[in-house]
Amino acid sequence: MAPTKQERLAEFKRRVLAAPAAQTYAEARQQLSDILNAVEDEMTDIPFNPDSQRSDGRMYPPHDDFELASGHADWRRFRAARHNTVFGSNGSIWILEAPPPPHAWASGTVVMDKPGRDGRRVQEL
Repeated sequence: MAPTKQERLAEFKRRVLAAPAAQTYAEARQQLSDILNAVEDEMTDIPFNPDSQRSDGRMYPPHDDFELASGHADWRRFRAARHNTVFGSNGSIWILEAPPPPHAWASGTVVMDKPGRDGRRVQEL
């Protein structure tokens, strides 16, 4: 039986948290993308096709088209169907469930909170 999305998400989180901390936004984003794509390639038979990301059942890394204002100069925020992924300028990663309106985006339940190489988390920047 194929792993569920929850099982794949758990493996993704395990691998990201086990990876060395990133030092920059670009390094953290690349690391997250590489790990998520590897998990999906290994654990599903769904081909990588960003054009069908809303309907194919595969998890995709944050796409430039979904970047939104974060309200903070050192944060880059990306919105997905159910999550906000925020990268700190120091390589930190903060993933939150998207809360229902009218709640502020940063009030969602924390899915992952990984500090950058300097030890600071997104919220500490």
